[in-house]
Amino acid sequence: MKFGCCLPGGPYDAGRAKRLLGMGFDCAEIAAAPLAGLTDGEFAALKREVQAGGLPVETANCFLPGELSLFREEQRDALAAHVRTVLRRAAALGIRVVVFGSGGARRIPDGVSRETGEAVIADFLALCDGVCAETGVTLAIEPLRREECNVLNTVGEAAALLRPLGLSHVRLLADAYHVFCENEPLSVLEREKELLVHIHAAEPPRRVTPGADGGDYLRRFAAALRGAGYHGRVSIECGWTDFEKEMEQGLLFLQSCFR
Repeated sequence: MKFGCCLPGGPYDAGRAKRLLGMGFDCAEIAAAPLAGLTDGEFAALKREVQAGGLPVETANCFLPGELSLFREEQRDALAAHVRTVLRRAAALGIRVVVFGSGGARRIPDGVSRETGEAVIADFLALCDGVCAETGVTLAIEPLRREECNVLNTVGEAAALLRPLGLSHVRLLADAYHVFCENEPLSVLEREKELLVHIHAAEPPRRVTPGADGGDYLRRFAAALRGAGYHGRVSIECGWTDFEKEMEQGLLFLQSCFR
């Protein structure tokens, strides 16, 4: 497995990246949405920063900004333009997986049926799949707990929506914290193993650094993941008070139980 961490605030800082590389991290995860707002010059500077830091950026989260919605007809062109820009720039940075959490953007509005809502999400995924095919990036749907979104709350639910679509470049992420909050059986990791391309790890129930509260649940999660034959990336995504100290502790915990 490769172990990464979500950089606080999203930006890539070469100095911090070098320290994380020295701790033993394999890669970093940044916020995807801000890539769309960078000028060409700013994006070129970001590429130089990544090269200087030495820690590859292989994943990105926060795909859509809060002001965009899949359900606003007047935003359709802006949404498509955002998807194209972000995925193309992600590819240029070497990012392999872009995470589609974006609970606000995909939330089904009041008065819209579940069936209609899922059809809108399916259309959006098809749009993304086409751009992903051009760029070589994979989109990973992130199931979110019910407090954060009203659709695609579990790995099983996301898989049930995704499988019939037959998309080649859209897969799933499993976030240990959300799986815990939704009380989803860990057997889902084995059942949907062919769709899993990325993992987020935080210690439930406080969503802190892996291992900070004993790590019992994450050890069970890791065992189920190993049993499913998963060998991809695992990123620490959690709350923190002392980022670099807690990331080092979290990495040591992941190395002890996820491999």
